[in-house]
Amino acid sequence: MRVTILGCGGSGGVPLVGNYWGCCNPDNPRNRRRRVSVLVETQGKTILIDASPDCREQLLDTGVTGLDAVLFTHEHADHAHGLDDLRFVRRESGSEPLPIYGTADTLETLARRFDYVFRQNEKGSGKLYRPFLDARTVAWGRPFTLEDLSILPYEQDHGHGTVTTGYRIGNFAYSTDVVKMPAPSLALLAGLDLFVVDCLRLEPHTTHANFDTAMGWIKQLKPRHAVLTHLNHQIDYDVLKARCPAGVEPGYDGLAVEIPEAKSGA
Repeated sequence: MRVTILGCGGSGGVPLVGNYWGCCNPDNPRNRRRRVSVLVETQGKTILIDASPDCREQLLDTGVTGLDAVLFTHEHADHAHGLDDLRFVRRESGSEPLPIYGTADTLETLARRFDYVFRQNEKGSGKLYRPFLDARTVAWGRPFTLEDLSILPYEQDHGHGTVTTGYRIGNFAYSTDVVKMPAPSLALLAGLDLFVVDCLRLEPHTTHANFDTAMGWIKQLKPRHAVLTHLNHQIDYDVLKARCPAGVEPGYDGLAVEIPEAKSGA
Protein backbone atom coordinates (compact mmCIF):
# COMPACT_ATOMS: atom_id res chain seq x y z
CA MET A 1 0.00 0.00 0.00
CA ARG A 2 1.21 3.45 -0.92
CA VAL A 3 -0.14 6.53 0.89
CA THR A 4 0.70 9.95 -0.55
CA ILE A 5 0.15 13.20 1.32
CA LEU A 6 -1.39 15.45 -1.35
CA GLY A 7 -1.80 18.35 1.06
CA CYS A 8 -1.04 18.82 4.75
CA GLY A 9 -1.96 22.47 5.39
CA GLY A 10 -4.56 24.25 7.46
CA SER A 11 -7.78 25.59 5.99
CA GLY A 12 -5.98 28.55 4.40
CA GLY A 13 -2.91 26.62 3.29
CA VAL A 14 0.62 27.97 3.73
CA PRO A 15 1.34 30.70 2.91
CA LEU A 16 -1.97 32.39 3.53
CA VAL A 17 -3.33 34.74 0.88
CA GLY A 18 -1.16 37.85 1.01
CA ASN A 19 1.99 35.71 1.07
CA TYR A 20 1.82 35.50 4.86
CA TRP A 21 3.99 32.66 6.17
CA GLY A 22 3.40 33.19 9.89
CA CYS A 23 5.96 31.16 11.84
CA CYS A 24 6.95 29.10 8.78
CA ASN A 25 10.30 29.59 7.06
CA PRO A 26 9.49 30.44 3.42
CA ASP A 27 12.89 29.12 2.31
CA ASN A 28 11.93 25.56 3.25
CA PRO A 29 9.77 24.05 0.46
CA ARG A 30 8.23 21.65 2.99
CA ASN A 31 6.48 24.63 4.57
CA ARG A 32 4.50 25.33 1.38
CA ARG A 33 1.27 23.45 2.11
CA ARG A 34 -1.89 22.83 0.14
CA ARG A 35 -5.15 21.90 1.83
CA VAL A 36 -5.38 18.44 3.36
CA SER A 37 -5.95 15.32 1.31
CA VAL A 38 -4.34 11.90 0.85
CA LEU A 39 -4.19 9.35 -1.94
CA VAL A 40 -4.26 5.63 -1.12
CA GLU A 41 -3.12 3.07 -3.68
CA THR A 42 -3.78 -0.52 -2.66
CA GLN A 43 -4.80 -3.80 -4.32
CA GLY A 44 -4.93 -2.11 -7.70
CA LYS A 45 -7.34 0.54 -6.44
CA THR A 46 -6.79 4.28 -6.16
CA ILE A 47 -8.72 6.04 -3.41
CA LEU A 48 -8.82 9.75 -2.64
CA ILE A 49 -9.65 10.94 0.87
CA ASP A 50 -11.21 14.41 0.68
CA ALA A 51 -11.30 16.70 -2.34
CA SER A 52 -9.61 19.90 -1.24
CA PRO A 53 -9.83 23.20 -3.14
CA ASP A 54 -6.40 22.25 -4.52
CA CYS A 55 -7.68 18.90 -5.82
CA ARG A 56 -6.95 19.38 -9.53
CA GLU A 57 -3.29 20.31 -9.07
CA GLN A 58 -2.82 17.64 -6.40
CA LEU A 59 -4.07 14.88 -8.69
CA LEU A 60 -2.06 16.19 -11.62
CA ASP A 61 1.09 16.07 -9.50
CA THR A 62 0.55 12.39 -8.69
CA GLY A 63 0.14 11.38 -12.31
CA VAL A 64 -2.86 9.17 -11.51
CA THR A 65 -5.16 8.53 -14.45
CA GLY A 66 -8.32 7.67 -12.52
CA LEU A 67 -9.94 7.06 -9.17
CA ASP A 68 -11.97 4.15 -7.86
CA ALA A 69 -13.58 6.03 -4.96
CA VAL A 70 -13.47 9.21 -2.88
CA LEU A 71 -13.96 9.17 0.90
CA PHE A 72 -15.09 12.36 2.63
CA THR A 73 -14.22 13.07 6.25
CA HIS A 74 -16.72 15.95 6.43
CA GLU A 75 -18.16 18.84 4.44
CA HIS A 76 -15.91 21.76 5.45
CA ALA A 77 -14.70 23.77 2.46
CA ASP A 78 -11.01 22.93 2.83
CA HIS A 79 -11.90 19.23 2.54
CA ALA A 80 -14.73 19.28 0.02
CA HIS A 81 -14.67 22.29 -2.29
CA GLY A 82 -12.54 20.57 -4.89
CA LEU A 83 -15.53 18.32 -5.52
CA ASP A 84 -16.24 20.01 -8.84
CA ASP A 85 -12.84 18.79 -10.10
CA LEU A 86 -14.08 15.22 -9.70
CA ARG A 87 -16.28 15.75 -12.78
CA PHE A 88 -13.18 15.32 -14.91
CA VAL A 89 -11.74 12.23 -13.21
CA ARG A 90 -11.56 9.18 -15.46
CA ARG A 91 -13.12 6.00 -14.11
CA GLU A 92 -12.00 2.53 -15.09
CA SER A 93 -15.65 1.57 -15.48
CA GLY A 94 -16.15 4.15 -18.21
CA SER A 95 -19.15 6.42 -17.89
CA GLU A 96 -20.40 5.07 -14.56
CA PRO A 97 -20.56 7.75 -11.82
CA LEU A 98 -17.59 7.86 -9.47
CA PRO A 99 -18.59 6.49 -6.04
CA ILE A 100 -18.09 8.84 -3.11
CA TYR A 101 -18.57 7.91 0.52
CA GLY A 102 -19.45 9.87 3.65
CA THR A 103 -21.98 10.12 6.43
CA ALA A 104 -25.58 10.99 5.56
CA ASP A 105 -25.14 14.53 6.92
CA THR A 106 -21.95 15.10 4.93
CA LEU A 107 -23.41 13.83 1.67
CA GLU A 108 -26.63 15.80 2.14
CA THR A 109 -24.65 19.03 2.53
CA LEU A 110 -22.45 18.30 -0.48
CA ALA A 111 -25.51 17.49 -2.61
CA ARG A 112 -26.99 20.91 -1.76
CA ARG A 113 -23.80 22.77 -2.61
CA PHE A 114 -22.96 20.80 -5.76
CA ASP A 115 -26.36 19.52 -6.84
CA TYR A 116 -25.42 19.61 -10.54
CA VAL A 117 -22.75 16.94 -9.96
CA PHE A 118 -25.17 14.46 -8.39
CA ARG A 119 -28.22 14.66 -10.64
CA GLN A 120 -29.24 15.04 -14.27
CA ASN A 121 -29.78 18.73 -14.99
CA GLU A 122 -32.67 19.35 -17.35
CA LYS A 123 -31.62 22.91 -18.20
CA GLY A 124 -28.94 24.29 -20.51
CA SER A 125 -25.81 22.26 -21.19
CA GLY A 126 -26.55 20.13 -18.11
CA LYS A 127 -28.94 18.10 -20.25
CA LEU A 128 -25.91 16.64 -22.00
CA TYR A 129 -24.35 15.10 -18.88
CA ARG A 130 -25.25 12.17 -16.69
CA PRO A 131 -24.59 12.48 -12.94
CA PHE A 132 -20.86 12.45 -12.28
CA LEU A 133 -20.91 11.14 -8.70
CA ASP A 134 -22.71 8.31 -6.91
CA ALA A 135 -23.21 9.14 -3.20
CA ARG A 136 -22.97 6.19 -0.80
CA THR A 137 -23.62 6.51 2.93
CA VAL A 138 -21.30 5.12 5.60
CA ALA A 139 -21.94 4.45 9.28
CA TRP A 140 -19.27 4.75 11.98
CA GLY A 141 -17.91 1.44 13.19
CA ARG A 142 -19.41 -0.49 10.28
CA PRO A 143 -16.97 -1.54 7.56
CA PHE A 144 -17.99 -1.34 3.92
CA THR A 145 -16.32 -2.89 0.91
CA LEU A 146 -14.96 -1.47 -2.30
CA GLU A 147 -15.12 -4.69 -4.28
CA ASP A 148 -13.02 -6.93 -1.98
CA LEU A 149 -11.30 -4.12 -0.04
CA SER A 150 -12.70 -3.42 3.42
CA ILE A 151 -12.81 0.18 4.69
CA LEU A 152 -13.73 1.07 8.26
CA PRO A 153 -15.16 4.54 9.05
CA TYR A 154 -14.98 5.79 12.63
CA GLU A 155 -16.33 8.76 14.59
CA GLN A 156 -14.25 11.80 15.56
CA ASP A 157 -15.06 14.89 17.65
CA HIS A 158 -14.20 18.11 15.77
CA GLY A 159 -15.37 20.36 18.61
CA HIS A 160 -18.41 22.63 19.06
CA GLY A 161 -20.81 19.85 18.12
CA THR A 162 -19.14 19.00 14.81
CA VAL A 163 -18.36 15.37 14.08
CA THR A 164 -16.00 14.07 11.40
CA THR A 165 -15.17 10.65 9.98
CA GLY A 166 -11.83 8.90 10.15
CA TYR A 167 -11.03 5.96 7.88
CA ARG A 168 -9.02 2.79 8.38
CA ILE A 169 -7.90 0.80 5.35
CA GLY A 170 -5.90 -2.26 6.31
CA ASN A 171 -3.27 -1.08 8.78
CA PHE A 172 -3.46 2.55 7.66
CA ALA A 173 -5.69 5.09 9.40
CA TYR A 174 -6.42 8.72 8.58
CA SER A 175 -7.63 11.08 11.32
CA THR A 176 -7.85 14.74 10.42
CA ASP A 177 -10.00 17.52 11.92
CA VAL A 178 -10.32 15.93 15.33
CA VAL A 179 -9.81 17.41 18.80
CA LYS A 180 -11.13 14.47 20.85
CA MET A 181 -11.17 10.82 19.88
CA PRO A 182 -14.05 8.75 21.31
CA ALA A 183 -12.92 5.63 23.15
CA PRO A 184 -14.79 3.27 20.76
CA SER A 185 -12.91 4.83 17.84
CA LEU A 186 -9.53 4.46 19.54
CA ALA A 187 -10.36 0.81 20.11
CA LEU A 188 -10.60 0.35 16.33
CA LEU A 189 -7.09 1.68 15.71
CA ALA A 190 -4.84 -0.97 17.23
CA GLY A 191 -1.98 -2.47 15.22
CA LEU A 192 -1.47 0.33 12.71
CA ASP A 193 1.50 0.45 10.36
CA LEU A 194 0.73 4.09 9.47
CA PHE A 195 -1.31 6.71 11.31
CA VAL A 196 -1.78 10.10 9.62
CA VAL A 197 -3.18 12.39 12.30
CA ASP A 198 -4.32 15.97 12.87
CA CYS A 199 -1.79 18.38 14.43
CA LEU A 200 -2.80 21.97 13.72
CA ARG A 201 -0.12 23.70 15.80
CA LEU A 202 1.88 23.46 19.03
CA GLU A 203 -0.62 25.36 21.19
CA PRO A 204 -4.04 23.91 22.13
CA HIS A 205 -7.00 24.60 19.85
CA THR A 206 -10.76 24.15 20.31
CA THR A 207 -11.40 22.17 17.12
CA HIS A 208 -8.10 20.50 16.21
CA ALA A 209 -5.51 18.34 17.92
CA ASN A 210 -2.29 20.12 18.78
CA PHE A 211 1.10 18.42 19.07
CA ASP A 212 0.60 17.15 22.63
CA THR A 213 -2.85 15.75 21.84
CA ALA A 214 -1.64 13.99 18.71
CA MET A 215 1.35 12.56 20.56
CA GLY A 216 -0.96 11.27 23.29
CA TRP A 217 -2.89 9.21 20.75
CA ILE A 218 0.32 8.04 19.10
CA LYS A 219 1.76 6.88 22.43
CA GLN A 220 -1.46 5.02 23.19
CA LEU A 221 -1.89 3.37 19.78
CA LYS A 222 1.82 2.75 19.08
CA PRO A 223 1.67 2.77 15.26
CA ARG A 224 4.86 1.75 13.48
CA HIS A 225 4.92 5.12 11.72
CA ALA A 226 2.97 8.36 12.30
CA VAL A 227 2.69 11.44 10.11
CA LEU A 228 1.33 14.76 11.42
CA THR A 229 -0.99 16.69 9.10
CA HIS A 230 -3.31 19.72 8.89
CA LEU A 231 -0.36 21.92 9.88
CA ASN A 232 -1.16 25.62 9.79
CA HIS A 233 1.01 28.71 9.36
CA GLN A 234 1.85 28.76 13.06
CA ILE A 235 3.95 25.60 12.97
CA ASP A 236 7.26 25.42 11.10
CA TYR A 237 8.37 22.11 9.60
CA ASP A 238 11.86 22.07 11.15
CA VAL A 239 10.62 23.22 14.55
CA LEU A 240 8.03 20.46 14.57
CA LYS A 241 10.45 17.83 13.28
CA ALA A 242 12.87 18.60 16.13
CA ARG A 243 10.11 17.74 18.62
CA CYS A 244 9.12 14.46 16.98
CA PRO A 245 10.39 11.18 18.46
CA ALA A 246 11.56 8.28 16.32
CA GLY A 247 8.79 6.96 14.10
CA VAL A 248 6.91 10.28 13.98
CA GLU A 249 7.39 12.99 11.37
CA PRO A 250 5.68 16.14 10.11
CA GLY A 251 3.85 15.71 6.87
CA TYR A 252 4.72 17.64 3.74
CA ASP A 253 3.06 17.82 0.36
CA GLY A 254 4.22 14.92 -1.78
CA LEU A 255 5.40 12.70 1.09
CA ALA A 256 4.76 9.06 0.12
CA VAL A 257 4.85 6.19 2.60
CA GLU A 258 4.69 2.51 1.70
CA ILE A 259 3.41 -0.10 4.14
CA PRO A 260 2.42 -3.78 3.79
CA GLU A 261 -0.57 -4.35 1.55
CA ALA A 262 -4.05 -4.45 3.05
CA LYS A 263 -5.53 -7.93 3.12
CA SER A 264 -8.55 -8.61 0.95
CA GLY A 265 -11.77 -8.72 2.94
CA ALA A 266 -9.99 -7.74 6.17
